[in-house]
Amino acid sequence: MKKIALGVGIASLALLASACGGSSGGTTASSASAPSEAPAASAAPASSAPAAAAITFDSAEAAIPIGYPEPESGSLKLAYLNPFGGNEFLDTLGTAMQIEAEKLGGTVTVFDGKGSVDDQIGHLEQVIAQGYDGAFVFALDPNSMKPALAKAKEAGIALVSIDENFTSDDIGDYSSQILQRRDEAAFLGAQQMASLVAPGASVGTMDFAIAVPSIVFSIEMGKKWATAFGLNVVGNASNPSDDIAGGEIAGTELLANYPDIAGVIAYNDPSAIGASAAAKAQGKSGLVFGGQNGGSDALEAVKGGRINYTIQLDAPSMGKFATWGLYDIAQGVAVPKTVKAGDPKLVTTENVGEAMPWSAQLEAMQAG
Repeated sequence: MKKIALGVGIASLALLASACGGSSGGTTASSASAPSEAPAASAAPASSAPAAAAITFDSAEAAIPIGYPEPESGSLKLAYLNPFGGNEFLDTLGTAMQIEAEKLGGTVTVFDGKGSVDDQIGHLEQVIAQGYDGAFVFALDPNSMKPALAKAKEAGIALVSIDENFTSDDIGDYSSQILQRRDEAAFLGAQQMASLVAPGASVGTMDFAIAVPSIVFSIEMGKKWATAFGLNVVGNASNPSDDIAGGEIAGTELLANYPDIAGVIAYNDPSAIGASAAAKAQGKSGLVFGGQNGGSDALEAVKGGRINYTIQLDAPSMGKFATWGLYDIAQGVAVPKTVKAGDPKLVTTENVGEAMPWSAQLEAMQAG
């Protein structure tokens, strides 16, 4: 078993960020509207940690290949098991899959799990019964999916997952997995936080109340890199509802317990936006708020000064690579056990005008 050991130089509700709408199983992915506006955040002090320039992204994630080989065309029938339709990030994966499959001569059916583990298992059983060639599975509960995944593998269905295992190529019955590059995203966020607060400043983190593996990993990497950049991570608060309102609750708790923190590193953008609103309500200014995902809510929040930065994950590339990987596997092409998405991008108040929303990226994919 190949280990993906994380350098010392240094699943799945994680991305259900602020969107709870959805459509019925077997439908086309849709885009979610941006969350409601939160109070404006104060500008951050312009200071930087002296050792920041000497720190580089030292992680085994850096050596993982980006995506799969471009496949041959073919009329394949693929499925995407979306855990929660109506979420901008998750729906972007499905739309990107469909665009790429259409170019290759195939189709992708999006099954909306609506947050139900039982529905997702039923959808995979349907994929098996209807003879699909491959499935991209974003599992709500990986353990509960195992029996159905074993049946799908036995039926010869190509299987690709996302963030199945951060530290090893041990991915069970999947042929391959795509990593979102959460470690690198955490590095970029911590680097930006360190550039905006005083050297050695105290910061807090914000995670989700449910210990979802990808969120736990993301925050642990955030703490690791923040410490590497000389920051003092003093405490954490948990968002109870994975949305802006929950972020405000957690932000209120974090500021009450650690009133002297200079910034908040959040696992997603709604949490950062909510924490900013909590600071505003308490009359606190000068704090730095950083999020992750980079959807339309984040871009608008950065533009409006409600958060200082976000890390935009390359969601379109994940969907594209899911289609490519499933095609390759179905066509007998050897693929790596683990690949990664395209580059995560730091979006700040200085460059947000140049940032391309996922919807625009999808349009470019369609045109290309």
